[in-house]
Amino acid sequence: MKLPPSIIEKNILCDLPDNYGAYLYRFVDTKHPQNADYTGIKKDKLPEHGGKPYWSSSKNDEFKELVQGDEPRFKLEILEVVSSDQWDYLELKERQILKKYPDIKNNPATYNLSYGIPPMPNVDNDLLSEEYIEWFDEAIKSGKWTSEKESVAELYAMDKIQISFADSAEHIKDIKAELDNNGGNTSDMNPVLIFEGVGKKFGFDTNCDVIVGSRHGLTAAKQAKAIYMKTNRVPYEVIKEKSELFLRNLAAHDNKDESKLKKLPTKEDGAKQLVNLYNEKGIAPDSDIAREQLKLIYQMKSRTTTQSVKLAKKLIEGQRRGNQNWKDYTPNECKEISEKRSTDTELHTTSPSGYYDIYKIFTKIVDDVKQRKYCVVWMHHKDPDGQTTWHSRQKDELEKLYKIMNIGHKEKTEMIIEFRTLDPWQSDITKTGTGD
Repeated sequence: MKLPPSIIEKNILCDLPDNYGAYLYRFVDTKHPQNADYTGIKKDKLPEHGGKPYWSSSKNDEFKELVQGDEPRFKLEILEVVSSDQWDYLELKERQILKKYPDIKNNPATYNLSYGIPPMPNVDNDLLSEEYIEWFDEAIKSGKWTSEKESVAELYAMDKIQISFADSAEHIKDIKAELDNNGGNTSDMNPVLIFEGVGKKFGFDTNCDVIVGSRHGLTAAKQAKAIYMKTNRVPYEVIKEKSELFLRNLAAHDNKDESKLKKLPTKEDGAKQLVNLYNEKGIAPDSDIAREQLKLIYQMKSRTTTQSVKLAKKLIEGQRRGNQNWKDYTPNECKEISEKRSTDTELHTTSPSGYYDIYKIFTKIVDDVKQRKYCVVWMHHKDPDGQTTWHSRQKDELEKLYKIMNIGHKEKTEMIIEFRTLDPWQSDITKTGTGD
């Protein structure tokens, strides 16, 4: 096979079995003072054995220019070949070779700009793991999937999904302002994250490529009339076995970055992921697994995580109840309930569980002019967490009340006290013209 002008010779330094499907190669620059090299791997046969012509996928502009030039200077060496199912081994081998170069990005002895990435870990296809996140982050950082220039107009026309709880017009405005100040230059922006070939997993008609990250940035770039943006295109081969839940959580992880042009995740964003996790896998928002997933996705601070868990539980309860919201009872509503439900034989009163005062209940009973022997305390709660907390202490609080009622009495009180819960749900529909 004819070699490009820049390659002096090609040497195969290993045996070539018939069934090989991937190879490890190295360019050696004979004109460089240090004989700088470039090491890479390719999943294919060599061109002379039926593979496609291939001369590296380097992102080093200097190296690419030299390889495409007319000056003869490179020796191309084929170091090792393996079957295609041994690709993981080859990735590891490449990484081991490159690790000998300290500060590889700035090391003049090599044209490689990164150490490559380790083989993709074999993990659950539904839930993220620390191992997978570390691998994915390293792959992104290496620039392996990065394209420096893609048309903003073409990107904007692509299919997209919204990972965050809601779009932020204010954040888009802020990014546009930054871009305007930079004359439309997008180099400081995070690349648009694209999952290739998985459209049907997200409900699209075809297995199209889908934009799953940096939607705010892309919208701002279009408004600022920017021409190009960087992208990170995650190959189909990497994500083909992953579920929609996994891919959504992986996409959400893209928002962890704290650069000035990145919208940090909110409690609402966290809650959305927890609700998805509950709906798809039945994992409760306050479980250790759910909290660990949220940590892997967003690297949230513990306070925001707690807020996300609370909101997710409320949203999940809302799903069970249909189109309903949690009701916050006003003092006037509580007064009306007490008056309407009380009878000549039953005393009814209300109390918020978050501000429960046992002595107020005791005073209500003692000051009752009708001296009724049956008291119902209607409890209302700020949120589902408050309701759960009250249910766990209700028995103890009832026992305390009876103890107080029996102080100074030789015989037990005839008073019957009962705790009940006001319906915490109301319709989320507001009809116009009703005054509601």
